[in-house]
Amino acid sequence: MAGMVSKETIDQIRNALDIADVIGSYVQIKRAGSSIKALCPFHKEKTPSFHVNPARQAFHCFGCGVGGDVFKFVMLYDHVDFPTALRMLAARAGIAIQIDDRRAGPNDGPGKDEIFAANEEASKRYQQELLRSPAAAAARDYLKKRALDVAAWAEWGIGYAPEGWDFLSGAAGPRGGPKMKALEAAGLLSANEKGSLYDRFRGRVMFTIRDELGRAVGFSGRVLKTDDKSVGKYVNTPETPAFRKSRVLFALDKAKREILDRRQALLVEGQIDCIRCHLGGFKHAVASQGTAFTGEHATLLKRYADHVVVVLDADAAGRKAALRSAELLIAEGLAVSLAALPAGEDPDSLILKKGPEAFAAVLKNAQTPMGFLLGTLREQEDFRTQEGLLRATRAATELAGHAQGAVQTEQMLREAAAGLGVGYDALRRDLKAAVRQKFRPAPPESEAPAVRPAARPVEEMELATLLGAGDPELAGLVRRWLPYPLIADPDCRAIIHALAEEEGDLMGVLDDESDACRALAAQIVNAPQKAVSTEADLGVAKAAQDLILRIWQRHLAGRREELSRRVKEQDGPKRQETMHEIAELLLDLNKLKRGWVQAEPILDLYLQKRADG
Repeated sequence: MAGMVSKETIDQIRNALDIADVIGSYVQIKRAGSSIKALCPFHKEKTPSFHVNPARQAFHCFGCGVGGDVFKFVMLYDHVDFPTALRMLAARAGIAIQIDDRRAGPNDGPGKDEIFAANEEASKRYQQELLRSPAAAAARDYLKKRALDVAAWAEWGIGYAPEGWDFLSGAAGPRGGPKMKALEAAGLLSANEKGSLYDRFRGRVMFTIRDELGRAVGFSGRVLKTDDKSVGKYVNTPETPAFRKSRVLFALDKAKREILDRRQALLVEGQIDCIRCHLGGFKHAVASQGTAFTGEHATLLKRYADHVVVVLDADAAGRKAALRSAELLIAEGLAVSLAALPAGEDPDSLILKKGPEAFAAVLKNAQTPMGFLLGTLREQEDFRTQEGLLRATRAATELAGHAQGAVQTEQMLREAAAGLGVGYDALRRDLKAAVRQKFRPAPPESEAPAVRPAARPVEEMELATLLGAGDPELAGLVRRWLPYPLIADPDCRAIIHALAEEEGDLMGVLDDESDACRALAAQIVNAPQKAVSTEADLGVAKAAQDLILRIWQRHLAGRREELSRRVKEQDGPKRQETMHEIAELLLDLNKLKRGWVQAEPILDLYLQKRADG
């Protein structure tokens, strides 16, 4: 593949597009003479502060400070890197380009473009095999029994991987050739004990998995021989440079326009359920891919939806999974509803048996997460007993604790109070006490010094001062991206937590804290904004992002130092494991230095690891 795209080509793409037209395809813009405004897609606002300047071919939001050219807009809106934004806009402009995704030397292996191409070619071969091969008769019969016809096969990239070991590898050329390397990098080939390569997918119905941009990133293969207990029912593409299960939502490429129009997404379980929803007219359906719903999935959906309806199985496992998904979605500030299917049914079976109308009725009867939780608790607990009410109260306040803003928290607590038969104020006090107790203990040794340093960390003081100005957007930024245990100074931790999470007078919220903490809070509240003058020229939101990144960098650097000390006392596999973790930390630290856009996916991954324990 060719090297980097020339500046002339980049300028050609930029000049071929009107930034107003591009942005207008993402958000609703309003033209008034030469002025073009919109509600900013990068922060919540009620009056437009987002301006597009056609003369300069640039945009700028006077609310959050974000701005740039057409490439920057696509990078921010679609959460993609520059090469990906370049590809998207080049395709829009009808300009052919080639980009080498490899970051190091020529021997690093195939880049993402080669992996996408390998997956796309494999998808076409699997589809042809399904249509034409006598060996695929069982696969065709299976799909027909599932009421999926030839048109659906083509639309959804459904194919068949034959039983042989070299369907793909046999036609890919020599072991070290570019096609073989691309297949291996794409996870389509596996290696045996002797190092020989063979096809990963064999004897399976194949579902092509595409990312939100429509690129073939991987596959999910469904076994046909269900009597063979030695193999898994489904086999998915392993993690590759192009495929991260925790970030891919099946059918998002097809559903995103409908989701944007509705501002609502429908979350179901499994590919066939999702396909059936689309065939039944529910074209805003997506499914998590081969893994539990993650925080990265929630972040991805937030780009397109304001409301997510989670469709769940009626059994205990389905309820638990649905509530976990709801917690992650609520933490992103999304409205959430939970729709319970009839016992023994899934979206596929319900739509086939009783029609789309029956499924629509299920969606219409969806409950709020708190309403659903209370219904579940009523089956498990006796609210008339002290212990039953306490357990139910703790569960309700824990769910409400995931809410991002004060309004959402209040709605959930009032619903819980009515359902439990207790006072709203009492529940709110319980929530405050639970949150305060959670973050009052000193952080673990691995995350912060056991003894408070004489000089408080500058980045923590500056972040507290920024929050002290009372900007709700900054509070949301901290809640989303900064776990409070990462804040080393206990007084700063208490103050930042109070400013980000609590309402009302700061000194009143900190009434139970030490005199030193209250004195620092008074200092911060009364501090002029020049106290953060070192970051002022970057804009308030950018300043907060930089400070959060500095705290994360300090945390990861501390973790690396701890592991470096530990590895000296280790040997064997444990030492190798620790060395690998140190190497990953070094890579992540380097990525965090590149700025907020590049850091977001790294932080998302660490936040998910923390959530999973």
